Amino acid sequence: MTLLVDDQLLSVVLRGQELPAPLGSDLTIATTGYWYVRLCQAVLGAADRPGTLSGPFTALPSDRREQALAAVLELPEEIGLVSLRELGPVIGRLRARHQLNILGAEALAAAVYLNATVTLSARSPRLERALSVEGMSFQVVALMS
Repeated sequence: MTLLVDDQLLSVVLRGQELPAPLGSDLTIATTGYWYVRLCQAVLGAADRPGTLSGPFTALPSDRREQALAAVLELPEEIGLVSLRELGPVIGRLRARHQLNILGAEALAAAVYLNATVTLSARSPRLERALSVEGMSFQVVALMS
């Protein structure tokens, strides 16, 4: 099964932590370009004020933080990331049917393209509605602080 994870859950994976229990362990993990970019911007642009995405990285012991930052800088091969070359036409078709911003449109298109379960760390009603209409599964999981 392929899980398409948002930026928060991608952060968990790149920090070497286990995904929340209901997700299981025998999974292929993928993310979208925008979710990956948002994580990169947050983690690599964090200065004195760590935020929701960057804070967990700064809280790591220095050796683990270096490993996690290296994973952010070079996304591990085992994490799927579909090129916009493949997703562009899918996004174009889906945008005509759904009122989504580009982040949501990419997530929907990637889910359809990969036949993946979208796994979100927070509710996204428009994306959830679009996923349902397209017959795609999704789940929202709570992250521990």
